[in-house]
Amino acid sequence: MTESLPDKQSKISDKNNVGSRTDILDKLENLPSEDQEKIIATMEMYSGPIPHPAILEGYEKLYPGAAKEIIENGVQESQHRRKLETKRQARRGHLAWFTLGSLVLVTILLLVGSFVLIMNNHRIIGTVFGAGGFLVFLGSLVDQVNALSGKDDISTDKNDEDN
Repeated sequence: MTESLPDKQSKISDKNNVGSRTDILDKLENLPSEDQEKIIATMEMYSGPIPHPAILEGYEKLYPGAAKEIIENGVQESQHRRKLETKRQARRGHLAWFTLGSLVLVTILLLVGSFVLIMNNHRIIGTVFGAGGFLVFLGSLVDQVNALSGKDDISTDKNDEDN
């Protein structure tokens, strides 16, 4: 990250050559408000995967072709990150379909078991199995909707979200 005045392209720092962002902002707060407005209007802060053009120019002077390599590396890193995100989303989709299929299978087994129990004169336990199958299906389906529509798939534990 670079803090500089665009027309002079000089780093803001004190006499001890300390120029961290917090030092600069602390010094800025101590100035009169009129001076603060002037400096804030002209201060340039830059951050990102590719260095500031002035820094790239310096690398290019030291090593011809370095700027092109740095930019290509930034582009490749961005493409790689997108590919990983696409694969992660595909895994989420496959997991969701597998979970849904398993859920339907368990529900069908509980309902068939309920039917068999009721037909063999075990009406109470058959009804419990049938109701249990329906509640398992409904509860899991609702839970899947929340899990798959959430933005954070790393942590689904409620305790982790509070921290």
